[in-house]
Amino acid sequence: LMMVWSVLWCCSLSLPLHRASYGVATLYPFVAEIPLPPRGGLQAVARRQRRIAWDCQASLGSMASAGKSHAEWVGFPFLPDAGRLVMEDLAAILDTELSSSLNDSRTPPGVRSFKNPEGNGMGSVVIKSGKPGSKIDFILKSWLHCKLPVVGDINIATLTGILNLETDAPHLEIEFIQTGPENLILVLDLLPRKDLVLHPEYLKRFYEDTGLESIRQDFEKASQAQPYVSSVMYIRCLCSPTAIMCKISRQQLSGEPLDGGLDRVISYAVCPAAKKLIKVWLEGIFKTGQCVDGVEREILQRRDIMIKTEGIESDLSSNMPRLFGQDIADQVVKAFRKGE
Repeated sequence: LMMVWSVLWCCSLSLPLHRASYGVATLYPFVAEIPLPPRGGLQAVARRQRRIAWDCQASLGSMASAGKSHAEWVGFPFLPDAGRLVMEDLAAILDTELSSSLNDSRTPPGVRSFKNPEGNGMGSVVIKSGKPGSKIDFILKSWLHCKLPVVGDINIATLTGILNLETDAPHLEIEFIQTGPENLILVLDLLPRKDLVLHPEYLKRFYEDTGLESIRQDFEKASQAQPYVSSVMYIRCLCSPTAIMCKISRQQLSGEPLDGGLDRVISYAVCPAAKKLIKVWLEGIFKTGQCVDGVEREILQRRDIMIKTEGIESDLSSNMPRLFGQDIADQVVKAFRKGE
């Protein structure tokens, strides 16, 4: 969703990084945090999902000690501990549940690890394609780390799941964008592949009956979470009605910090919400998704192509050279086109 999706987030800032004349609002308009009046808190999110949160805590511990094989696939080295462990845990779930459906990654070394000549931007994009007969087009995992004037360090981590025409289930998008130790932009969504006005049954199957709306409402009501609205209209058109797109800050309106800091919010609120999203997505692949044919299949294919070309590839081609140079940009676009 937010472009490839992590790559394009960073490319939305990809004005030349050495030019300190760009202000915070130009480089990253969402950096300025204006907390909403207290209306509850992210503690309420955790209370509603406490059992899942405890499962998250246990799984995060196991990931720290026994998840190295998944981290080698693609780690998230610049995120703080809680965010890193959550993203590695979510990546491990995808690897485990989809192991029989995915090929080994054939992403070139120059795409798995790259940096710009100035040394203030680096990243990794790793792609696994779906096996023949599976419902997976590809899974993309990526991270970007940039040092920007005034703003400082920007860390972006992404998990994206793109499905093929063997199912009408939505695409998966999970993204962490951290602009400091106490600020996080969170994107959690299942991108609809059908027009929800013309297909109310699709809306009910994947969004109304899955409990995703209650999670979105929890984040909406939390005093530490402020809605984030992308300035790009095309991206807003891709989102579902249950999309969680918010800025989370440790500081409440009173200036008093949330107990345990942002790490606690990530572990006890973000983690269970992200796991619920992945659970719904996997059920869509294996249970609730349907195979379509005829005109409906052609429409689905056309929508998928538009998402990948207009929503991702065109932005990669035009923006990424500014940050990493044309050669690296060409390699990343080529890997994305091949989907492996």
